[in-house]
Amino acid sequence: MPDLLNTPTATLSPTVGALPQSAGAQWDAWYTRDARINLPLTDTEIGLFHQHVDAAPGMMALDAGCGTGQWSRRLATTGLGVLAMDASPTALALARWQGIGSNLHYAQHDFDTRAIPPSLRPGTFDVIMCRNTLPYLDRHRFLVDAARWLTPKGQLHLTIPVTSPDAPRPPWARALTPVQIRSLGAGWAQRTEYVLDSGHVCIVLSGQADPPTS
Repeated sequence: MPDLLNTPTATLSPTVGALPQSAGAQWDAWYTRDARINLPLTDTEIGLFHQHVDAAPGMMALDAGCGTGQWSRRLATTGLGVLAMDASPTALALARWQGIGSNLHYAQHDFDTRAIPPSLRPGTFDVIMCRNTLPYLDRHRFLVDAARWLTPKGQLHLTIPVTSPDAPRPPWARALTPVQIRSLGAGWAQRTEYVLDSGHVCIVLSGQADPPTS
């Protein structure tokens, strides 16, 4: 298993106090006020994921925006080494309370505003998960960074809530429009899209993304 799972937390991620109000503190407030924020995994979601993603024991996975760690724990039980990262201390505390293990490590990180930590080395991860988190991120930056963090044969799996431009949604449930979703993956060698349910689509990207031309 990669050494980063045994690296002290202080090296893996910044301190709680260093995170900006707009990220960690805001998510903490949402987790405290609204239990609907925890969207349960379904057997259908898990089954479709394994149909489209090669996630085998011994591989290394990053759960980007892990929340309370549902996917992190699921992948760890199948023998993957999992680094699970989230901006919210509350979410991470709930995740740790529900279970940890030798091949599962939680760390606090804001993918938009923090410098890339040493744990996110180029060519480290065979699988990167990003479940319902992409609408909150700088999409261009995250996709470029994720391409760098993947191994040459690695896969990025995006679960994305879908909405119409004017549809009202809770602040913790942002979504992308079909037009925005169609633009994701430009420059990647392979792109697969499938419908998860009436409100979500999934995109699997692989092959290093080309650098931007402008």
